[in-house]
Amino acid sequence: MTWTPLRKRINQLPLVLAGPILRRADKNVVTVWVALKESRTVTLEIFDTNKRRLFSGSRQTTQFGTYLHIVAVTAKTSSNILLHGEIYLYNLYFGHGETLSQPGVLTPEGSIQDITYPQYDLPSFAIVPSCLNDVRLIHGSCRKAHGESLDALVTVDKMIREALEQNPKKRPHQLFLTGDQIYVDDVADALLFMLMDASQTLLGWSETLPDVKNTEELNPGKRNILATQTAGLTASFTKINTLCCLAKSHLFTLGEFLAMYLFAWSDVLWTKPEDFPTYEDVHPDAPRSGKDRSSFKEEIGYLQDFQTTLKDVRRALANIPTYMIFDDHEITDDWFLNMAWCDRVLNKPLARRVLQNSLLAYAVCQAWGNTPEQFEQGQPGDALLKAAEGWSASLGTNAQHEQEIALRVGLPSVADIRTSQPKQVTHTEGSLKWHYTVTGPEYEVLVLDTRTWREFPGKDFDFPALLSAEGCDEQISKVVRPENARVTLVIAPSPVIGLPFLEAVQKTAKSVAETLGAAAWGFDPEAWGLEETAFERLFARLALRALPAGQSRVIILSGDVHYSFAARLQYSAICPFQSSKNVKTELVVAQFTSSSLKNEAKGLGGSHSLHTKGFVPFRIIKYIPTVEVLGWENKGGKELEIGVSYTFVDNTVQHLPWRLKGSPAKVDLVQERDCFRALQITKKPEWWYRIDFLSAKAEEINKPRSYHSEQSYFVKAPLPGQDRKQPLEQYLSMARNHRDYLGKKGKGKEVVGLNNIGEITFEFVDGKEIAVQTLWWRLESWEKGKLLEPFPLTRCEVSLVFDDPDYAMDEVLKEIKP
Repeated sequence: MTWTPLRKRINQLPLVLAGPILRRADKNVVTVWVALKESRTVTLEIFDTNKRRLFSGSRQTTQFGTYLHIVAVTAKTSSNILLHGEIYLYNLYFGHGETLSQPGVLTPEGSIQDITYPQYDLPSFAIVPSCLNDVRLIHGSCRKAHGESLDALVTVDKMIREALEQNPKKRPHQLFLTGDQIYVDDVADALLFMLMDASQTLLGWSETLPDVKNTEELNPGKRNILATQTAGLTASFTKINTLCCLAKSHLFTLGEFLAMYLFAWSDVLWTKPEDFPTYEDVHPDAPRSGKDRSSFKEEIGYLQDFQTTLKDVRRALANIPTYMIFDDHEITDDWFLNMAWCDRVLNKPLARRVLQNSLLAYAVCQAWGNTPEQFEQGQPGDALLKAAEGWSASLGTNAQHEQEIALRVGLPSVADIRTSQPKQVTHTEGSLKWHYTVTGPEYEVLVLDTRTWREFPGKDFDFPALLSAEGCDEQISKVVRPENARVTLVIAPSPVIGLPFLEAVQKTAKSVAETLGAAAWGFDPEAWGLEETAFERLFARLALRALPAGQSRVIILSGDVHYSFAARLQYSAICPFQSSKNVKTELVVAQFTSSSLKNEAKGLGGSHSLHTKGFVPFRIIKYIPTVEVLGWENKGGKELEIGVSYTFVDNTVQHLPWRLKGSPAKVDLVQERDCFRALQITKKPEWWYRIDFLSAKAEEINKPRSYHSEQSYFVKAPLPGQDRKQPLEQYLSMARNHRDYLGKKGKGKEVVGLNNIGEITFEFVDGKEIAVQTLWWRLESWEKGKLLEPFPLTRCEVSLVFDDPDYAMDEVLKEIKP
């Protein structure tokens, strides 16, 4: 078979190119996103399961090109009609008597089965239950089309399907996609070829990019020089600070960014796997042999794997309320990493156009559904859509519309950042806000924007504060905490509590790079814990939100790092960091990280090595790390005496004053303790906390019988609250590598470094209230080269009880002497 351009296929394609994707859903408002090939006024109607119409809303699509019209349509009512825990249906109407089930809308014959489950003849969803312990949340991140192995996002389809078959009340209620929903900076050449083709047809015009003199450099595989030198982007810098060709197919134009979202969420624009472009189609002038051909072939294989699951991913996204936030790969690698990145990139015209295009595409395809109220008439989002429509109508030549787009997406200048006090990414009045909140009956969700509220303390290459003080005010302190919220969920794209071993590697890499007069771009040195002020400020602000009760439970959901794990932090303070008054407050934090959906990596330093080795790849320190910290604000950062250190030298006990510097002034007692000295702390800390990195629960599973049958049978996954033993044993019996679901010492998997997705539930276990992350991933079939279905293999429990004796705060404070 042969590759066929989209222009020859577009007339045979259905009206709906991507979607519907269910976005926000609450008691009185529902939003659905959809991309069409024709301009329409789209009406969204909400029904109960008896097909009784409840309420509706309409909106005109925004035109981005001849065959690309996008809308996030909201149905809204003044009263809270939708009930907690109940299931509802929806339909879309496109005028001319067309609904989702009309011929030519979703399919040529008018079937709606691709986006529905057998129990219903319309897409469905559930409003979150009124009791927290009945809520089922899903989260994941990092979904690269040509990433290794199979896409874990397809797991959501299995979760919904099996719940509807057994107990519809236990279907997943909300999906949080926590960053890197697409990769625009690491694109397979074949995919860029298809995106360029789709962009030309969908938009009907070609964007002229600034500073691009030779259009041959825009061809797939040829963009590295433009991306790295002309635009100054940093995706192609390796860990040893040499240049590779990772950005060789970096997306540049608005049409490419928009097409990428359509390709990521729908199979409509894809050709059959056997019709994918060949190496000769993509690189017509390349030599007939070489390593590039083998790399191309491997990427094609991963793209075909990606395509095989898209139908099921599309169905899942149509049937679960979905909330999203960017990280860097939707925009470009290292976006706002540090001040040096801003200097390198923000003054370059090509880079500014790339950032503008990527932010505009994010606004249209992700942010619109997150905060539809920002896109209502007279709001910044509405102004952005009108400017985008005008800019597209002018074929990308209208400078006034382009300036309006830059204003609304909040694209700052280097001068603005340099002159701000303190030095931080700046915001202009009238620009969109990317952070937002979601509320449930017994919980709240704070979705953080940790990219455009950064602060750059210190030198140009120093670690960034992922949230400035102003950002903490805006996104945390000023948000009114609902009185009935038992827990606060925080969506932080990268883990707030990161793995100590890897953060130490990042510190070392930065130090070595600075010594050599370079930057550690390839190590992504932007973990929360690397900039201590921002790290301590975040927990202080979260703790203070609990007042006057004084106790708060926080669940942090993160991704970004391409592996999954869990940690627990217990925090107490009598004067939280940067607090203006003495106040006693306590905080329990569960850090749940789930990553990647599709970006696992073999080889040295890849996620597979962490999957095998756990928290500490080299067993030179404690098997599972623990952190015990005492802290003082110590304004001004001058030397602060906190106690005495006793050391036995030459048969004599010597004691020395124990002093710290910096603000905050901190000491980790785990690191300070050793057998050659004793510590006595005489200055009472202002706050203290303990961090425990957790293994998965070691479940009592009978050893699977060994057999080598290549025939696999279907195993339904246990629903929340159901017994896991029997289905887990059945699943493991089909797996060639069944031992891999436990950790190396059989005590529970510490780190999951294969493609995975996280499920969050709340339970009572042994009388304790706990938060649970269950990671779904795949084991290998006995059939060579095949994987089993995803399954809830790794369960990690985090106690939400203050002063839980298993994590005693007394251990942290035992060195303190009055």
